[in-house]
Amino acid sequence: MSKALENGIAVLEIISSKRACTITEIAEALSLNKSTVSRIIKTFIQKDMVELNRSSRMYSIGPAILQMSNRYYKARNIIGQIKGVMENLCKQVEESVHLCALSNDAAVVVEQVESASRLVVNAKIGNREPLHASSVGKCLLAFVSDKEREHMLAKLQFERFTPKTICDKKTLLEELEKIRRQGFALDDNELTSDVRCVAMPIFDARGKCVYSLGVSGANSHMTPMKVREIIKKMKAAVKPLMETL
Repeated sequence: MSKALENGIAVLEIISSKRACTITEIAEALSLNKSTVSRIIKTFIQKDMVELNRSSRMYSIGPAILQMSNRYYKARNIIGQIKGVMENLCKQVEESVHLCALSNDAAVVVEQVESASRLVVNAKIGNREPLHASSVGKCLLAFVSDKEREHMLAKLQFERFTPKTICDKKTLLEELEKIRRQGFALDDNELTSDVRCVAMPIFDARGKCVYSLGVSGANSHMTPMKVREIIKKMKAAVKPLMETL
């Protein structure tokens, strides 16, 4: 982490720990020059992250921080709501279910529900799934804007995980077009041999794909017939959910 960024975060932490404080108090608490603190606070004021009481000359947390906090808790509430859907879906299909979001050009697992089956495919929270080889990754990549997709593809390393992994841009683009047409993505042993996964996009009210919902299982469980049944159940589960986002 850069020193400037570290100092900025430290200043915010000091201000947020008090109802209000002066530049001198912040500088003394952090052993920084007052001129350094003043420059940091000036930037935060421009972004509404810190506000100044002109009468007392004291600084406090600004509305932008409160807005970010509200967005964080709203996101956590949404994921909690989605988890209930995931738990019901897991019981219906008897396979593990996981929820992913785009983060730094990867599909990151933000929630998961494990199946009670002895053959469990476990996607741990925080795991990063490759965009070109996982159903959840391909699903997210398929439904971003053309500009975002090109940006991500330009940096994508087509790592081969199994003999069935897609390892070239042309084939991946064809796969993404297919996903957009059919409304779901399939990983047929592309990330892990003997494991299949199907994923479906979750759109918000603006039509943006915010998550992909995946169901994973061993090949012996995830037969073509069962995959078709899972897709039907996923569509039924996702539709009312998207009406609330």
